[in-house]
Amino acid sequence: MPDPNALLSTSDRDAALAKTAAIVHAYLTAVGIIVGDTSRDPSFGANHLLSYLAQDFIESAISIAFLARNGALSVPKRELRFVIESTIKICFVQQKAYRSTIQEKLKQFDKELFSSSISVKRDLTLPMLQPDLTDDFGEELGRLYGKTSTYVHLTPPQIMQRIAMVNSGGTTGYENASDVVDFNNLLARGFAASLVLLLHSVPDYVAGDWLVDSDGTTNDSYFLGSRFIAAIDAFFDYKHERQAALVSIQKARAERIHF
Repeated sequence: MPDPNALLSTSDRDAALAKTAAIVHAYLTAVGIIVGDTSRDPSFGANHLLSYLAQDFIESAISIAFLARNGALSVPKRELRFVIESTIKICFVQQKAYRSTIQEKLKQFDKELFSSSISVKRDLTLPMLQPDLTDDFGEELGRLYGKTSTYVHLTPPQIMQRIAMVNSGGTTGYENASDVVDFNNLLARGFAASLVLLLHSVPDYVAGDWLVDSDGTTNDSYFLGSRFIAAIDAFFDYKHERQAALVSIQKARAERIHF
C-alpha cells in the first residue's frame, strides 16, 4: 500500500514545480512585451543590447523551467545569477549611452562588460521607484547576486546544503517540496529584479504600456506581487484614466504584494 505521506510529498512537489513553470512563463511574457514595445523605435535593433540579449534571457528562463522540472535546482540558480548580472549591465550601459550603437557600446564599456563585479549598480538611476525603495532595491540586488553566486563555484556552504538535502532524501529527481518552494521564492525575486532593471533600460512608456490597461486598471502579472514592480505601477498613478478609480486600484495593488 502506498505511503500516504509519500503521496502527499509528491503532490506538494508537483504543485511547487507547476508554480515554477508559472513564474517562468510570466517572466517570458514580460520580457516579450518589453522587447516588442521598445522595438517600435526604429533604432532599437542597432542601439539596444536587449534587441539581441533577450534571446539569452529566453534561453535561461526556459532552461530553468526544464532543469527544475527534472529535479535539478542548483544549476538553475547559476542561470539566475547570469540573468541578474546581465540585466544590471544592460541597464547601466543603456542609461549611460542609450543612443550609441551596440558596437560603440561594446568598445566604450568593454571593462564593465567583462567584469564579473556588479559594482555598476551604484551608478544606476531608478526614477520609477520611490526614493525610499531605491536603497532597498540596491540591497536586494546584492543579496540576490550573493545568494546565486554561491552556486557558481564550489563552496563549503553549498557542500553542506547538498549534504543536508541528500541525507533528507533530496537527490536529483527526488527533491523535497520545501526545496522547490524555497527555489521559487528566490526565482520570483530574481526575475522581478531583472524586470525592474530592464524597465529602467528602456523608455518609461514601456512600463506604462505593460502595467496600465486602457481603463486605468493594472494588467495582470505574477510580478505585481513584487513590491518593486508594484512601485513601478504606482509611478503611473498620475495617468488620467486612473483617477476615477485610483483608490480601488491602489487597494488592489497593496493586496497583491507578497514578496
